[in-house]
Amino acid sequence: MTNHYDAVVLGGGHNGLVCAAYLARAGMRTTVLERRHAVGGAAFSEEVFPGFTFSVFSYGLQHLYPQIIDDLDLRKFGLKAVPYGDLFSPTEDGHCLITNDDVAATAKNIAQFSTRDAEAYPKFVDFHNGLAAYMRHLGTEVPPDPTASTFRDVTRTLAFSWRNFGLRTKMFDFAELMTQSAEEYLSHWFENNAVRALFAYQAGIGNFIGPHSRGSALACVYNMLTDHSYEVVRGHVIGGMGTVSKALAASAQRLGVEIHTNAEVEHVIVEGGKLKGVATKDGREYRSGIVASSMHSKILFGKVVERKHLPDDLVQSLEKFNTVGTNWKINVACNRPPQLKCLGSDTDSPVSAFVHIGPTIDYLEKAYDDAKYGKFAQVPWMTVATPTYLDKSMAPEGKHVVNLYGGHVPYKLREGDWSSRRSEFVQTVWKVLDEFVPGFTNEIIDYQVLLPTDIENILNIPGGNILHGQMTPDQLFSRRPYPHYADYRTPIKGLYQCGSSCHPGGGVTGLPGFNAVREILRDRGKNRS
Repeated sequence: MTNHYDAVVLGGGHNGLVCAAYLARAGMRTTVLERRHAVGGAAFSEEVFPGFTFSVFSYGLQHLYPQIIDDLDLRKFGLKAVPYGDLFSPTEDGHCLITNDDVAATAKNIAQFSTRDAEAYPKFVDFHNGLAAYMRHLGTEVPPDPTASTFRDVTRTLAFSWRNFGLRTKMFDFAELMTQSAEEYLSHWFENNAVRALFAYQAGIGNFIGPHSRGSALACVYNMLTDHSYEVVRGHVIGGMGTVSKALAASAQRLGVEIHTNAEVEHVIVEGGKLKGVATKDGREYRSGIVASSMHSKILFGKVVERKHLPDDLVQSLEKFNTVGTNWKINVACNRPPQLKCLGSDTDSPVSAFVHIGPTIDYLEKAYDDAKYGKFAQVPWMTVATPTYLDKSMAPEGKHVVNLYGGHVPYKLREGDWSSRRSEFVQTVWKVLDEFVPGFTNEIIDYQVLLPTDIENILNIPGGNILHGQMTPDQLFSRRPYPHYADYRTPIKGLYQCGSSCHPGGGVTGLPGFNAVREILRDRGKNRS
């Protein structure tokens, strides 16, 4: 069976859906081909155990670009996020550092640990809000290729430089972030170990680095981009992260997009040196001169596009792109929510819907060290999120779901394998939980474990890296996913990339899909409607 379209989008994750919706909005007959049984990719909700619904992979909304929400009427299609509230960070001495969006209130809480750090905190926030504004803007830019000499590329580089002339005032700040470790960088601001650990924790989210790793300062700041931004919808999504994908799919379908699930792509069709469409594994062909792929670049170029169509420099870069994942997730169905020991056990204790367990810099670094030498962290750091404090629809009455997310685990163990040592790893997680949340593991009804190998197999993400590749300086902006191919185009005219392995990277932002559409329409001489 052969079908003809103006554009074919490969992959029904959130970026693919964003790309498809905007293409249809520009008047193009568009279809989406998704290999799984449902759209969403990592932004996916599922009833894993009877009555218990989880945000299976991605568990919170933080970076979704506001214009996408407005342009595609996502609130109309059910998108609603509610803040998690306070972030609770227990310390090793039995206290708890409580932070939130209220800068003055957070500074007051920090003062219990260090008056000097409390005084520094508002300045820290102001400084990073300034950086964040530039970084969020850069997320909407198409990275130029400063090494290219064609008239088009030189013109684009000059235009980019002119548009971002104000960045020159931040160049030394960005240089520090790209070259310093999180610990080194944060030590310029804060003296207390627990306060530094509060922010250094962010660096390991999606990245196989420790707080002493060079470049971890940038990874740390990237994950704090929206901490004090009121223009971004963030928090727990009612119904789970699958609601984001359902809203995007509904919006796209309203615009005329056809969505096909269980449609795994076999190969890109190139005839006579020209793109003609794609073929799926079940024998169907989808003909189009425009194909936008939200699948991982290593899958697109490593499996779907024939090697003969790729230049040597791209193939070499393909092999270098670091997609090793070391983060894990455990989805827990339980009888009662976790109650932090440091908050007490009386009924007036604060509701700890969002918790970071990673009390010191050494604690975070040790988890990294264990995985670096082929072991899973013996004392892992972890996020403990309890969305059912905010959303009763996700569990039976009186019961709860808890998302545990942390690091680090090696992709491959040095001794043994995951099939034989999975339960041993889970016991290390339970041990940490019982230390900070006494008795919680006795209330567990069932749980689902997702290691990097599981994420790789289910979502088709090489290495199981949740950010689709390390978010370190060597793999960002004009180098993401590969040098000379950061503008969403590929060596095959008409074939584009629009997934999280492209700029600006992982997270539920929608920006790779959003940016790619701009380039597709520019090449066709059209404007985004």
